[in-house]
Amino acid sequence: MNVPTSYSLETERCRLRYISREDIPHIFQAAQYPGFTDGMLWEPPDSEDELIVLYENNKQAWAEGNGYCFTIESKDSADFIERITIRIQQEKDTWNLGFWTNPERQGQGYMTEAVRHILRFGFIQLQASKIVACHALWNEASEKVLKRSGMSHIRYIEKGFKKHGKWVEENLLGIGLEEWTNNHG
Repeated sequence: MNVPTSYSLETERCRLRYISREDIPHIFQAAQYPGFTDGMLWEPPDSEDELIVLYENNKQAWAEGNGYCFTIESKDSADFIERITIRIQQEKDTWNLGFWTNPERQGQGYMTEAVRHILRFGFIQLQASKIVACHALWNEASEKVLKRSGMSHIRYIEKGFKKHGKWVEENLLGIGLEEWTNNHG
């Protein structure tokens, strides 16, 4: 799927747009909150320069049609709010969703808006048959976002990923095209 970098999505309060190098200071700032990356595969960077590789990887994934990382900003002020990414899985018709919200903006419903629009993008634009997402077992806020968006529990993963030398337990949630179409299409 070839999605132009000019492509964007709009929710009631947000704009989901192609990533920019100017986003890096905002990502760095969010990652400095203690515990912010505990439920993520990446560690807090020590400098903004460390985020350039991630930025380039996201650009490459978009160009190759393997993943689409969107910056989420306020429609009113263009303030940086969060990030959301949808990536192809080994099963070519299944996509994986990942997201995070700047701690200063958490609990305001922005991510629920964004996830609903990314699901629509995944099923319509990317022609996904299924979209899945994992969250650290302790991250109840992410679970609520996913469930509010129509996803349901698929399975518990005892050894999801390692963080600080310990396994992080995860839940895998998902939604299929037919279920999404019946409920949200």
